[in-house]
Amino acid sequence: MQDILKEYGPALITIVAIVALVAVVRAVIGTDANGIVGQAFTSLMSNFFNDATGHSVMGGVVVNGFI
Repeated sequence: MQDILKEYGPALITIVAIVALVAVVRAVIGTDANGIVGQAFTSLMSNFFNDATGHSVMGGVVVNGFI
């Protein structure tokens, strides 16, 4: 057992670290809008779209004080 750990120990540690990093990234980002980053991005895009349409000119009429 010690020979195996001595021979393959650094490689095993590297593999475990990469798998742990991938797991953390998947947990934070998540899938679709379930993760922290996905929810923030969805909220950002929704707010941007709402602000852009709210401040736009409709048929030559000034909306919200902007031309």
